Amino acid sequence: MGHIESGGAAEGQVTSGVWPLWKRLKTYFPTWSLLPSSFVTPGAWGYMGNDFVTGFRQNRSTHQAFELLDGVTDRDFDALSALASLNARRQDQMLRAVVIAYLTVPLSIVAIVAEVAGGSLITLVRDHSDWAIQTAVAITTGPVFFFMSHWRSRQIVAVLDLIRIERGQSPYTALELRED
Repeated sequence: MGHIESGGAAEGQVTSGVWPLWKRLKTYFPTWSLLPSSFVTPGAWGYMGNDFVTGFRQNRSTHQAFELLDGVTDRDFDALSALASLNARRQDQMLRAVVIAYLTVPLSIVAIVAEVAGGSLITLVRDHSDWAIQTAVAITTGPVFFFMSHWRSRQIVAVLDLIRIERGQSPYTALELRED
């Protein structure tokens, strides 16, 4: 974070303007719109061939991010990129935990019960098919939503990388900003 200067201000302290920028930036990438936008955005139609960037650059959300960050200082932009990168890493951690908790554990339990109970489990599912379907939908819905949120968090990082590239500001990717 820096050290305290004789005047009492922390050297290297990020301006408070980063959080309002983050708040606005993330509204351009709502999780709920991922599925509908996957059919209509230029970026979605660009997921064929070897160029996944040109269409992505033409997306409305990308244009909005470029407009929002036009004129933002390199220092604030770096802080915003680091924040987006941190968010993406946290999203990745959460997605992994949710996949394990919602899919791996329940499927393992079902496999063990099926091995032990055999035909009884099949009879139970057949006799209570509505309950079985509702349970399967409930168990898979969580991971699907977390996957969508994770996808959007990675899109934010990618847009910031595009902006960084077009600004000629290195390092050219947000992931290079963090120390491993």
